[in-house]
Amino acid sequence: MLGLDYLSNKNVLVTGATSGIGKALVIKLINAGANVAFCGRSASKLDDLVSLISEKNNQLVYEAFDITEYQKVSDFIARSNTQLAGIDYLVNCAGVNSARAAVNEIELGDLEWMIKVNMLAPFACMKEVFNQAMLPQGAGSIINVMSTVCLFSNQGIGAYTASKSGFDALTKVFRKEARQHGVKVCNIYPGGVDTPFREADRPEYLAADDVVSAILTMMLQSPSSCVDEFVIRPMVESNFS
Repeated sequence: MLGLDYLSNKNVLVTGATSGIGKALVIKLINAGANVAFCGRSASKLDDLVSLISEKNNQLVYEAFDITEYQKVSDFIARSNTQLAGIDYLVNCAGVNSARAAVNEIELGDLEWMIKVNMLAPFACMKEVFNQAMLPQGAGSIINVMSTVCLFSNQGIGAYTASKSGFDALTKVFRKEARQHGVKVCNIYPGGVDTPFREADRPEYLAADDVVSAILTMMLQSPSSCVDEFVIRPMVESNFS
């Protein structure tokens, strides 16, 4: 595995950067010397993040917008690609789990929203980064933050499971297609993470930094090596066969 200094002056785009895993990753990347483009929905939270890293000399591109507005996604990626002169990594962190219900009680609108945020939006990011930056470069790495719900079924989170699993299936096809062009498509599957994503604190769960460390392991592979899939769970979880 390469050292963290490998990321110095690399260009990384991070979605869902205003809290949790995305925010922790941006801070780590900035400290490693990377140039970072990042986005999130909350303008105030984005400003808070910028205030934490503004003293660094890294190149930054950032914007607050709704990631389900696909033209804004395309425009932000185009601006990032131009200002940074390329995108070496995309890390898709944005996601929601706002529709907890038994399958027979899920509102159609809630399911549609979850699919928009957890499947269609990261797909749009992945497609645009690939077409605008990585395909012309003939290189790049895309890392999608999935969930262990892609690997097992659990009651009460059917909408979240369906939305994440749909994107997971799509990326597994794209992995084979993108590989022919020198681009890595990787998925990380965290179990429970103690982030603002959850309604209550769960200190026994993974910390955001635990997941960030795993993402960095995936990013720091040599050009000839690829961690296609990375599963990370807290020790308190046993939802696997």
